[in-house]
Amino acid sequence: MHDQSRLQCCQVALSTIDLARSHWWYQRALGFLPAGEMRHREGPAFAAVPGLPEAAFDVHCLTGRQRFFQFEMFEFSRPRMRCRPVDWRRCDIGYASLGIHVASFDATLARIDAVGGGLKTAPVGESGRRRVCLTDPDGMLIELMEDDPLGIGAARGDDRMEPAVASVTLSVRDLDVVRRFWIEVLRCDETEMVLHEPDHERLWGLAGARRRALVLLAGEVALEFVQYASPIGRARPAGYMLSDQGILNVAFGSTDKRAFDAMYNRALAHGFKGVAEPWSVPGVATVVYLTDSQGFSVELLHVEPHALSRMGFVPNETDSRRAERCGNDCS
Repeated sequence: MHDQSRLQCCQVALSTIDLARSHWWYQRALGFLPAGEMRHREGPAFAAVPGLPEAAFDVHCLTGRQRFFQFEMFEFSRPRMRCRPVDWRRCDIGYASLGIHVASFDATLARIDAVGGGLKTAPVGESGRRRVCLTDPDGMLIELMEDDPLGIGAARGDDRMEPAVASVTLSVRDLDVVRRFWIEVLRCDETEMVLHEPDHERLWGLAGARRRALVLLAGEVALEFVQYASPIGRARPAGYMLSDQGILNVAFGSTDKRAFDAMYNRALAHGFKGVAEPWSVPGVATVVYLTDSQGFSVELLHVEPHALSRMGFVPNETDSRRAERCGNDCS
């Protein structure tokens, strides 16, 4: 079980141009499991929490091998999602890419080939530690990892075959100010881990790039903060909103309301006020969005244990369907 006494990274939220297509692709190409749908959410509260002028959207959730982690996929009809610039680069400021560990690298590549996926290069690295970069249907950058960089599944003897989100990379303007929010407020653990060597930059078309990086642990996910000296990342487009295409944010969550309250109060004490006041569904969940000093959105989330399924943290497939999905393809 996850540690209920502190919040951990429990979610990556995506804004997609075609929710049904993306939801299907992450299942068929990568092996994630559907975990519920929330149709047509709209109204002042749904706009106020993330700080949007208005909001109307559908949401689908997916889960993988991690026991308290989900993909939350949005399709916004209001405000209409703006597409990411066609010349976007991984060094540009914002949530940049996902690292996904898969139990069977070759089987996953075969599934991607069968359903469609934009491999950007051939795999690199020795057997057992191979990596390859691809794009999802929205053009979002995903790095497939044959090795589990955190070693969490092996450490606890977890033999589930679903994929796991191993890392989230953020391209930042100033690496030196990251610690105040992400360590002092969110209580991520600082490490000396190196997720990427300079040679990995060619996977996403930045061969020869010069950058500094900091890797923090947030539960079962590594957060990699990268500051590029060359090429220098461009700022977000004018008028950027969370509904724009790509990664909206990550969430830190717990099933212990006291842990949620402690972290939110710590954020307030450090000068990080919520975009709006925390919003609750009594007996189910509480949520508030924060923004760090460089404009990165982070959701704080409390979910009551009995509501994990309702909130999209429990796969809604039967054991037989999971076995069918992961039997031949993931062995």
